[in-house]
Amino acid sequence: MKFQARITIYLLIFLIFSSCASQPEVIEPDAPVVIETTAVYIPPEIIIIPPVIIEIIPTLTPEEQLIERIRANGEDIEKYFLVDRNDRITVKADLIHGSQLFEIIYDLDNLIELERSVYEVGFTVRLIETYKYEFLDIFDDRQETDNNTEITEISANQTEIPEFIESTLVWRPAPGNAGILLSFDDDYQDTWEQYFDFFDLYEAKVTFFLMGDYHPFSAAAIERGHDVGFHTLNHLDLRQVSRTVFNRETFEAAQSFRQEGVSVTSFAYPYGFFYDWMHNALLEHFSVLRGYGTAFLIYDKHEIGSSYIISRAVDNTVLQRDDYFYYTIRMMLRTVKFMDKNWVLPMTSHNISNGSWAIRHIRLEYLLQTAADLKLIFYKYSDFE
Repeated sequence: MKFQARITIYLLIFLIFSSCASQPEVIEPDAPVVIETTAVYIPPEIIIIPPVIIEIIPTLTPEEQLIERIRANGEDIEKYFLVDRNDRITVKADLIHGSQLFEIIYDLDNLIELERSVYEVGFTVRLIETYKYEFLDIFDDRQETDNNTEITEISANQTEIPEFIESTLVWRPAPGNAGILLSFDDDYQDTWEQYFDFFDLYEAKVTFFLMGDYHPFSAAAIERGHDVGFHTLNHLDLRQVSRTVFNRETFEAAQSFRQEGVSVTSFAYPYGFFYDWMHNALLEHFSVLRGYGTAFLIYDKHEIGSSYIISRAVDNTVLQRDDYFYYTIRMMLRTVKFMDKNWVLPMTSHNISNGSWAIRHIRLEYLLQTAADLKLIFYKYSDFE
């Protein structure tokens, strides 16, 4: 019994020591590893913001606003021309600006050529009338009166424009619809044909109104881009002949051209003489009837077809003095182009020579060069069929 108790005690002691021996070993953690490196500074991304440029535009005075509007030379300014007793041509415009009515006079005779086809044009502005009141539409948000129109007094700053102003604008003629309708009459085919190359230098197209029967010149002219019209069989004063002779001299004689494939679509009265009934009779056979005169007349291109027009004579005998010729030509051409839109100027001569019923070479050259510089179109009568 004692022996068993002693065994038990020994066993307990063994178990106690065994239990202590089985405890896990405590391992101290390693010291942290320090790696030495060179520090690199990375700056933040730099964003460059461009400076904001603010353009300071000064406020224009009422006078400056008016001048700038005229210099713009826009379609809002309706121009017209006047011809005095001495055939002096003046181009004007009436302009309502704010509450005032102004008259503008353009000095087209004294252009300053700044460069090829760029001109400085002087102009004057004259105050015609200042309205004390303006009349506003009844649909305006403001109060209306008994007559459905509000009357508002004009503010003082609207009247700060002088009664007379002088200034200039820069004019750059651009291609458009304005042009000339140049023609030659009678039977100077030999001379005209010699000028085909000369016309080509200016890209000029003309219409030849031939008298008599068909002539081979017609085909040659059309081949070179020109046009042919009819000018009667014998160049008679049609007011002095019977209806039978009238028919034979006009549309019946024109058949000789049409039978050869030349479609003459225009007719020119000899001497420019006619009776009104002749228009209706001839418009059944021709698209355009042409007269002859010394007045400066222009026509809307859309109204030339199926009508009668008068062509401005430019013969030596009509414009005898050189200064008168050059003034007339430059002012007519500048006017039709400056007014622009669809205006067409008909002009007529006969031979090209120093004779009376002709235009001299140097004069024809000036006419064609001026028209080309102004970018005017060279129309043909067949363009208005």
